[in-house]
Amino acid sequence: MDKSGNARTRDRWLPILADSLVSLVILALALSPLMLLTAPKVPIEEGTLLQFLWSAGPAMLVLAGTFVYVRALLRERRRIEFRLEEVVEDRTRELQAINQELRDEIFVRQQAERSFRRSSRHFRALFDTAATPIMLIDATFRIRQWNASSEALFGYSRDEAVGRNLVETFIPEEYRDEMSWKILKTLGSGHNTQETLETGIQGYDGTDHIVLWNLNLLQDEEEDRQQLILIGQNISEIRKTQDQLHYLAHFDVLTGTANRRLFEDRCRRALASASRHGHNCALISLDVDHFKRINDTLGHDAGDTLLKSLAQRLKDNVREEDTIARLGGDEFAVLLHHVAGAEGSEKVARGILEAITEPVSVPGGELVITSSIGITVAPDDGCSYEQLLKNADMAMYRAKKAGRNNIQFFSEDMNHDMQRQMSLEQELRAGIRAGELALHYQPVLDVRTGRVVGLESLLRWHHPGRGLLTPGDFLEVAEQSGQLQAIGEWICNNACLQARAIQAMSGTPVRISINLSSRQYNHPHLAAELQRTIADTNLDPALLMVEIDERILSDRLDETSAVLHKLKEVGIGLTLDRFGSGLSSLTLLRELPFDQVKIDPALLRRAPEDENTAAITHTLISLARQLSLTVAAAGVETEDQDRFLRQSGCHLLQGHRFSPPVSSDELADLFEDVREGRELLPDLPGNGALRNR
Repeated sequence: MDKSGNARTRDRWLPILADSLVSLVILALALSPLMLLTAPKVPIEEGTLLQFLWSAGPAMLVLAGTFVYVRALLRERRRIEFRLEEVVEDRTRELQAINQELRDEIFVRQQAERSFRRSSRHFRALFDTAATPIMLIDATFRIRQWNASSEALFGYSRDEAVGRNLVETFIPEEYRDEMSWKILKTLGSGHNTQETLETGIQGYDGTDHIVLWNLNLLQDEEEDRQQLILIGQNISEIRKTQDQLHYLAHFDVLTGTANRRLFEDRCRRALASASRHGHNCALISLDVDHFKRINDTLGHDAGDTLLKSLAQRLKDNVREEDTIARLGGDEFAVLLHHVAGAEGSEKVARGILEAITEPVSVPGGELVITSSIGITVAPDDGCSYEQLLKNADMAMYRAKKAGRNNIQFFSEDMNHDMQRQMSLEQELRAGIRAGELALHYQPVLDVRTGRVVGLESLLRWHHPGRGLLTPGDFLEVAEQSGQLQAIGEWICNNACLQARAIQAMSGTPVRISINLSSRQYNHPHLAAELQRTIADTNLDPALLMVEIDERILSDRLDETSAVLHKLKEVGIGLTLDRFGSGLSSLTLLRELPFDQVKIDPALLRRAPEDENTAAITHTLISLARQLSLTVAAAGVETEDQDRFLRQSGCHLLQGHRFSPPVSSDELADLFEDVREGRELLPDLPGNGALRNR
């Protein structure tokens, strides 16, 4: 047994031994008199007994008291020992609890350290493998951490980048001030905050990128220092897409000029500035003359090349602060932001007009184009975008009417004309529904016999307020409003219906001529529709003549040939109207199946007085006669014109000199007068032989 075991045994038996000794002493003191009395009868002297008791009693009492004291001490010791044991046990339990808490805390710390190490590994892996550039910088803009995406983007390794100044080393100069200000602002906020910043950078391969940075403040309280973590996102493709969408929303893709939306916005801003500062701005409207003809003949690639060339010439002739827009098709507009009134606007327009007429190289050849230009000036002509655009368009259409390739300024009379045209358009629609249209007929006379061999149908409108209107009064409005096609179909149907009655009135075959507009002529089912109309009216197709203007045939010779041959197969006669007005007369006469030609009235008006025009007209008539074509002339007004045409060998004559157009109701009286001997073709003094030529 070890020493601690011996001590515990001794401490346990000492109180028992003390109590036993005290008990023995007390028992001895109590039994000693009794022992003396019960002892054998030995004679004892009385004095001896008293002396023994006297001498032994105090010692016994002292001994007994000592043992009692010792016993009390031992009991107190035992009590203290028991108390110490309880204290030791309590302390032991406390120490055990504390020890358990320490073990638990150690376990938690170990778990936290493992979690921290795991999180640190995850963060490091995330930091290093993130697809976006991430970096850590201190308050002096020095780079402290730098991930792999940053290396790939900037082309610097971690070792090369750490310690460098981010702003001075990697950020382009135009973004440095803003980025430095954002970094200082975030550092000075004093609490966790975020800022965003967009900068451009140049990658290691030389390509430019747009990066969106998120700036986050990191406060290290232990070391009392501030750091920023920058997380970048390469938004170059997003910005590129946004720029493309913005471009598509505000610019014309083909020419690179502003579109209608952007042009309107800039016009409104320019008008506001002009009103505020008291200066003028101007709006120029223009388009390419006969652009559709270019597209149809040379193709859309040539048309696109032409438009791009035109846009570049416009840019070369205006200032940088001015705006050029393509409003649609071949229609362009130019905004002059600050101009010296009409004089300054005209100077710019003259430069544009001259630049446009320069030859343009396109696929298939070289073109010389012209343009019609309209100008309106603000605030003199108006103060709103809508009003100015309308004014410029009206001025441009006036330029077209004036012969194209010229400049027209807006005036109030144009506005009145436009209002009249709008009113006329509404009235025409109502007039068609009300049956106010009618056909009048002008006789066509045979030069040899003087007989009426044909009638040209002429459209008239019985306007309820303006009286009888000729096509020149309303056909342009009809074309612009889209009613011309319906009017043409009405003419064909009514002319064929009335042709049967005319044959009965005349007593002899009389051909009825109708004029086809360009829209009718370009209709894909023209021949089929005319054939159906002829069949519905039971008309001999040989009695129907179709007149086609030479000017609408020249640019589409292949299509022209196919359409005219179809009409010829139906049995319809064909007349080339305005013969001599185009540049392809010989080709037309050779390639197309015409029965007759009608001399251009413009030549007829000048021929009697102008030798050159007379020579040209003589040549045309002679050429047609040699090709076995009937030669007709319309619009004969004077005796000189009549004489010239008869002398030149013209076969058919028509005009007010012989008879004005008459209504269908008056035709019966006209034919009756002819049968009764009325001569529509007058004799020429001294030239009686001309009739029999």
